[in-house]
Amino acid sequence: MKYIFVLILLATATISCKKEVVTTPNTTTKISQDSMVKNIHEKWKFTVNVSNPAISSKLNNWENWRNYVNELTITPNAGLRNLVHKSNALVEKAAVLKTDIPEMYNRPETKARFSLLETHIQNLNMQLELEPLNIKEINTLLLNIQKSTNSIINQFNEFEVKSKIPKESGEDQLIQPIDTIKRATLNALPQE
Repeated sequence: MKYIFVLILLATATISCKKEVVTTPNTTTKISQDSMVKNIHEKWKFTVNVSNPAISSKLNNWENWRNYVNELTITPNAGLRNLVHKSNALVEKAAVLKTDIPEMYNRPETKARFSLLETHIQNLNMQLELEPLNIKEINTLLLNIQKSTNSIINQFNEFEVKSKIPKESGEDQLIQPIDTIKRATLNALPQE
């Protein structure tokens, strides 16, 4: 009976010592993580500027784009949980952008830019889930999301500028035979 009492006392002392060791690093991690979250919150400043009125009117009629811009530009409350919630919402909004692109902008160049934007947002979401937070990587991703959004708008602007360039007489007739030659060459390849 005496040995059992000594073993229980020893186990209790060991467990209580381990609890003190675990709580001390957690407190420092919590403090440094809070400062990192504040840093991320300060860097969460996105702007979406559309200077071309033709693009602006098309984007105003595109509901998924409006939802994405609203979600992106509203800064979340300071807190890791809020940042994670915001990044999850951005992942959802960015995923549906490619589904209903306006006809004039629905081209491979646009889809590639949307894919890149979606990748940056998914990476941000993943980085916010990790512990400890990699503040340098997160800030780089925030900058990349802003650059990708600007790149999409610039691509839309390029489409608008190209649409205003008048075609020369006979250009349509010249393009058609070239397309026929491309199709003929592709069909001429032996099938295995």
